[in-house]
Amino acid sequence: MKTLPILALSVLLAVGSTGAAQAQGAASDRQSQQEEAYSTYFRCIGVYAMRYVKSEALVADIADAAMSACQDRYQDLVNATSALLGGLPAANITLRDTRDTARSYAVRTVLEARFPLR
Repeated sequence: MKTLPILALSVLLAVGSTGAAQAQGAASDRQSQQEEAYSTYFRCIGVYAMRYVKSEALVADIADAAMSACQDRYQDLVNATSALLGGLPAANITLRDTRDTARSYAVRTVLEARFPLR
């Protein structure tokens, strides 16, 4: 009779550890999705900025256009960050400076391409 409670406890521990492993795997997936969304957003900004390097457009106008063109990628980043952190308020706090950083990245990309260091 004593083996039944021990067996039941073993089963419960196995089920509990499987649930914990699945939760950890889901968190890892959300982290990967957030990292991919971040990379995709900045890749979009860089690609768009490089398209207009040789144009006569002002650098600030190119940066603004890149930000507008990549808005969908930014929204994907917000959604992935929200899923990772458990809500939109946390995502907005975390991504507070991301748009400014992306705009600076677009400006830097254009300037470095137009005026390469020798």
